[in-house]
Amino acid sequence: MLTDLIGQNKVKNRLNFYSRLYKSGYTVPAIMLNAAKGLGKTEFARQFHNTIKQDEDHKFFEINCGTIRNAEDFFEQVFIPNIAGRNITVLFDECHALPKDLTDVFLSAFNVEGVKKKQVSLGMNVVTFDFTKQVYMFATTELHKIFAPLKDRLSIIDFKPYTENELAKMIRAKFDWIEYDDGVLEAIVHTVGGNARSAIKMAVDIRNWCNVNSTHKVSHSAWNKIKKEFDIMPFGLVNVEVQILKALAERGSCSLQMLSAITGMSRQAIQLEAENNLLRKGFMEIDGKRKITNKGTQILNKIK
Repeated sequence: MLTDLIGQNKVKNRLNFYSRLYKSGYTVPAIMLNAAKGLGKTEFARQFHNTIKQDEDHKFFEINCGTIRNAEDFFEQVFIPNIAGRNITVLFDECHALPKDLTDVFLSAFNVEGVKKKQVSLGMNVVTFDFTKQVYMFATTELHKIFAPLKDRLSIIDFKPYTENELAKMIRAKFDWIEYDDGVLEAIVHTVGGNARSAIKMAVDIRNWCNVNSTHKVSHSAWNKIKKEFDIMPFGLVNVEVQILKALAERGSCSLQMLSAITGMSRQAIQLEAENNLLRKGFMEIDGKRKITNKGTQILNKIK
């Protein structure tokens, strides 16, 4: 019952309930997993599938919605050959990118109240959604972009950020043959990006370093060597984020256009990628222009 997954207890409680519901012979409502990047939406969907699958023929099918051009292509190339009539769990990842005409079809398909099957007209054809065999899941990082009537038809499950203790457990559990000196895991956690994906990537880097150095122990001195070899900075900062902090510290308040000129990144790339971690960590703020905070100045001095 999702016991291998760390954290997100409220998410696990909801999914465990839906698992019991399915195995009791009832249909499961279409589920929406709403979370920031790297919090484990796909892994939770896979593990949920493992709790409900009846046999090896009960498949998990993941679709990146950005690859779907229109409803006709989806039903001809994906639904009919891979989903129709099968025991299957379907995950529509990045579902905010669903094409409009397919969203309209889903409005009819998921406008249900416990029915076992729903037939939907598609031009001259009729397609059948069999909820006794098919479980539908959606995942997004941008819930606000989902068409509101479709959102209303989905059971939304919200993820929350992981605690430092949970991230430490993930790193330790990934390769349990690695031993950490007291305080080392706490130091490591401060350098990951605050999500499960970053923690697992860090665990893999540490595993690789241990293999190369023929050791199964990570001491404080070993961690310092790992940081140097992998260019690991505090709080999961990357070079372009440090470059932005330096520019704000040296020039004072900067416009987005100025930061774009300094870093060589597009305005959109700065807004969507580089700024997010800095704002979330409280290292910078936006009040008309971009400004470095006292906390940001402190961490920049530490990096220097």
